[in-house]
Amino acid sequence: MNQSDPNTLHGARDAERVELALAAGAIVGTWFWDIPRDNVTIDDALAEAFGLDPSVVRGDLRLDEIIEYVHPEDRSGLKAAIEEAVRRGGRYAHAYRTLGKDREYRWIEAIGRVDLDRDGKAVGFPGVLIDIEERRRIEAERDQAQTLLRSFVESAPGVMYAKDRQGRILIGNRGTTELIGRAPEAYIGRTDAELLGDAAQAAAVMTTDERIMSSGRAEQLEEEVSFPDGRRAWWLSTKAPLRDVDGTVNGLVGTSLDITDRKAAEARHQEIEERYRLAARATNDAIWDWRMADGHVIWNEALTTLFGHPESETDANWWIDHIHPDDRARIDSQIHAVIEGDGSVWTGEYRFERVDGSYAAVLDRGTVLRNAAGEPVRMIGAMLDLSAIKAAEAALMQSEERLRLATDAGDMGFWDVDLVHNALIWPPRTKAMFGISADVDVSLSDFYDGLHPQDRDATSAAFDAAADPARRAFYDVEYRTVGKEDGVVRWVAAKGRGLFEGDRCLRVLGVAIDVTKRKRADARLQELNEELESRVRAEVAERTRVEDALRQSQKMEAVGQLTGGIAHDFNNMLAAVVGPLDLLASRLKDHPDPRTKRYIDMAIDGASRAAQLTQRLLAFSRQQPLQPVPVDANRLIAGMSDLLAHSLGSSVRLQTDLAGGLWATHVDANQLENVILNLAVNARDAMPGGGRLTITTANCSIEPGTADAPADVPPGRYVRLTVSDDGAGMPPEVMAKAFDPFYTTKKVGKGTGLGLSQVYGFVRQSAGQVRMASEVGQGTVVQIWLPRLEGGADVAAPADVEATLPLHGHQELILVVDDEPAVRQFSTDALTELGYRVLAADGAARALQLLDAHPDIALLFTDVVMPEVNGRQLADAALKRRPDLKVLFTTGNSRNTLVQDGVLDAGVQLIGKPFTVDALATRMAAVLGVTPDA
Repeated sequence: MNQSDPNTLHGARDAERVELALAAGAIVGTWFWDIPRDNVTIDDALAEAFGLDPSVVRGDLRLDEIIEYVHPEDRSGLKAAIEEAVRRGGRYAHAYRTLGKDREYRWIEAIGRVDLDRDGKAVGFPGVLIDIEERRRIEAERDQAQTLLRSFVESAPGVMYAKDRQGRILIGNRGTTELIGRAPEAYIGRTDAELLGDAAQAAAVMTTDERIMSSGRAEQLEEEVSFPDGRRAWWLSTKAPLRDVDGTVNGLVGTSLDITDRKAAEARHQEIEERYRLAARATNDAIWDWRMADGHVIWNEALTTLFGHPESETDANWWIDHIHPDDRARIDSQIHAVIEGDGSVWTGEYRFERVDGSYAAVLDRGTVLRNAAGEPVRMIGAMLDLSAIKAAEAALMQSEERLRLATDAGDMGFWDVDLVHNALIWPPRTKAMFGISADVDVSLSDFYDGLHPQDRDATSAAFDAAADPARRAFYDVEYRTVGKEDGVVRWVAAKGRGLFEGDRCLRVLGVAIDVTKRKRADARLQELNEELESRVRAEVAERTRVEDALRQSQKMEAVGQLTGGIAHDFNNMLAAVVGPLDLLASRLKDHPDPRTKRYIDMAIDGASRAAQLTQRLLAFSRQQPLQPVPVDANRLIAGMSDLLAHSLGSSVRLQTDLAGGLWATHVDANQLENVILNLAVNARDAMPGGGRLTITTANCSIEPGTADAPADVPPGRYVRLTVSDDGAGMPPEVMAKAFDPFYTTKKVGKGTGLGLSQVYGFVRQSAGQVRMASEVGQGTVVQIWLPRLEGGADVAAPADVEATLPLHGHQELILVVDDEPAVRQFSTDALTELGYRVLAADGAARALQLLDAHPDIALLFTDVVMPEVNGRQLADAALKRRPDLKVLFTTGNSRNTLVQDGVLDAGVQLIGKPFTVDALATRMAAVLGVTPDA
């Protein structure tokens, strides 16, 4: 063939085009590029696809003109592929986007071949264009589906995998990789026998897989697996056959979830059930398990052992029928009150019929088990036979009566300490040795508290030795007592022994004799004979006094912390009582019922007195938030004259001696008024027959080293307030405890013992000092030293305390935040009654959400002490969002959240718990700037 003949060359090119078209399919058109002349020839189909006139472009195109129809992003890649094909020759294939006659880009693939001459120079480049748009779409969908499948498998919890018919792993997720301990490329295509180190485990897994693939049915089973790091776990596995499009099983797919914790919980449950069964068999109590649904009751063997009944299963009516007729209604009512209410524990004593018809005294205890909805499901309990105990108690009473008669005859007092029940038995004679009335109940704390501080350690050590099973010492001591009610110091000689049961001391009992007269006689004789030793004793006594003062200070601080915590919790509880009672009273004004009003008034009065008690506790513990202002004590005392005269009565004369030019002091004026009133009332009570109460003021400067300066008062300038009376006075032992909380010499119900402790707490919290001097029959003097207010601050005039009408809101939106549901509900109801719109939240997170959702919230009313985020932190976060937001705090005790050194922070608005509706209305109006209603 003559290669240079144009006709021959043209025929060869046509043949090549046909061959390529047949091989490719979906042809768009064909081309031939004469490379040396850069002449591109395209067929009519290709020209039509590009929107070109075949008669115009045939045989008259250059390569660059064709490339102009290629997508701009694909041109550089196309040029590089053509250059590479021209350089090396041979087959060429490349995919790119071209512009069609519809002016849209489509994906095509160019397939051709570059011909080289004998010198290796490219001379011709024939080829075809194939439309691959549909193929590209299918490939994209395939890639997306594969990506989705890989993501699903990787994110699935636990283990997910697929295997072929021979058990080789085809795919596995991250859980599979962790279980096998190798990378996917190390386990894909391999079986469990090749991968798992535990041959037995691998064989079991493959046997299960083969069974599922052979049966063609999915299974769910539990498998124990071993991890490469030695851990063992339980998996809940679901395995199913993997089928092809024809339904033929060609492998297996499976998923596994770790149920190790559930298996452990089941094992613990079984262990608990076994312990319960063994405990029921081991105890001497008759254990019962009552199923509420059908009344079925299961008993342990003790029902037969204790009471002779052969039954092991009964119904609830059988138990009721065997209760003594006189006890039956009471027990039936009590147990159903617990079951049908919201209680969980029931206890009752009654007589239970034995199989022989006699009755045994029993103590029965039961616990109600409820479902998630609070409905009773079961009740489990234990019945203790008290017959032997009751008999022993009767015998003990008889022995105690004999002992009483014997000790009375010998002018002795006996004592009996029951260590099992932590109880103390004292007859009136023994109580008298500790200054306690005959009808007052006593406990072990009365014994230890009544011991003289100097004798407490030795006496306690002797008692411990007598109760020690290893020593079993004879208790033989002499000690002093300080009368609880009269403060009198007495000497007591006591002897006794412990009663033991094996290595356990059950009781320590003995006798006591008042040897005060003998001790006084011995003391007088020793004083006459040992003058030198008396001086030594005086020095020791002074040291003891100092140590006692230190212990007293430490005790006061510890008790203050305790009472402050109690007051805080009690205030929170009272908030859910005082407020709702106040609301209830308001609601009943339109429908008066004298009896109901009387009951409500009684409840409000009791709750108010409890609130006053907690306020005194806070004052003593120095945890009340103070609002100090410059105060002129003379003006304050003068303004109290009517109040003092009314409180003192006509039998007590009030005299005031107010110093001229008195300095100002910086204190909470209301609290200072309470202090003066407390001292005045105490003085009045010390003068039952009448007398004189004197209040004086003075400026005092204490310089360092001043000889006549009061003991323990730091140097400085003070305003001194003195309250004195000419009443009964106090002995030293009583005065030493005067500031102790709950200590009082008044009769039961006549005083709380918190008046002077409140004085002490307020003065110390105000950086002041308080001192007391008293003599029996000469009266009492109390001095209060308050630091002078330095600088020229103006003294505030006394506040106007005239009552105002209740204030009502004008539909302002209030956000109430409190973690106590009852207090939150009351606050919501009270504010609604007062004419406000209310939103409520149980914590800071919900409150901030509501604040963002309701821009018309005018005021945030929040509790201070809340878990996680307290009220102060919530207010700070809210004010960052809404700088103009009003904030009112409420608390039972600020616990330093709103105060610095006991003083309320500037600008803070606070209402203490508990509060009434009127108090809340007044405070809300003050914070919002509302005026009283007309």
